[in-house]
Amino acid sequence: MHAGAFYSRTQVRLEGPAKIFTRRGDSGGEVHCHFCPECGSTVAWFADKLPDRVGIAIGCFADPEFPAPTLSVWEEAMHEWVGLPTGVSRWKQTPTL
Repeated sequence: MHAGAFYSRTQVRLEGPAKIFTRRGDSGGEVHCHFCPECGSTVAWFADKLPDRVGIAIGCFADPEFPAPTLSVWEEAMHEWVGLPTGVSRWKQTPTL
């Protein structure tokens, strides 16, 4: 399971060293994942299909009031025990946004 929030690239500035792993998604586009080189935690990712957006791992925010998710994707691969709040937009794969 993964939880992230998307922001405009103009709203985000990444600082410090990162390890980057690039993989090809099922859509054919590449996703560039940035990890902390010390602990291996996911920090951010950039998807070729969303060139003006950056995904930030929710675990990077020390905010207990961080808003609940509004969208769930790739639910066809989701474990049955994962619980989501009511009202979440749900997709078997990634929707065309």
